[in-house]
Amino acid sequence: ELYVTGSLKNFADKTNIDVKSKYLVIDITDMGEQLSSVGLQIVLEFVWQRVITNRKNGVRTWLWCDEFSVMFSEQSTESGKFFAKVYKRIRKYGGVATGLTQNIEEVLRSPDARTMLENAEFKILLQQKPQNLKIISEFFELSPSQEAYLKTGEKGTGLIICGKKVIPFDNRIKQEGRVYTTISTNFKEYQAKLAQKGAI
Repeated sequence: ELYVTGSLKNFADKTNIDVKSKYLVIDITDMGEQLSSVGLQIVLEFVWQRVITNRKNGVRTWLWCDEFSVMFSEQSTESGKFFAKVYKRIRKYGGVATGLTQNIEEVLRSPDARTMLENAEFKILLQQKPQNLKIISEFFELSPSQEAYLKTGEKGTGLIICGKKVIPFDNRIKQEGRVYTTISTNFKEYQAKLAQKGAI
């Protein structure tokens, strides 16, 4: 009743979003703790139903989940189990699932997430903090020379793990031009840009 007619009925009405759009971004940042458990279940079930519908229509689904560690926190055990199932099944449904996280330590605490990582064929590892690097090295069985690519401190460098192959990469770009300004998430640079426009 609380979720249907009560104070937490946010998901009980029809949505005002075009859910048939080709690109759909679902932001759960402002969901709040009270709504997060039921909200996540509704959102994830919607995503999976979209995967099923797309498969019937011969459409490939690309699923990107940023801040993936949130799905495997102690408060989100159900969402962790859900993603473990999705990662096992999505390829058969013509889908591709990608998880992104800066907090690999929290992800590796979950047995479901560890299984997912073991089964994932393609992984990209970027620079790591010392405590995370030790955990990652043990989990992925990295050699000392491979480890070195994860502690350079250089943005744009790291390792690609594809099957049993481990490939170092250096994809640094110059801090100028359209590509850099498009992909940069440096907040100080963003502030400077606003200041130049007189917005702040």
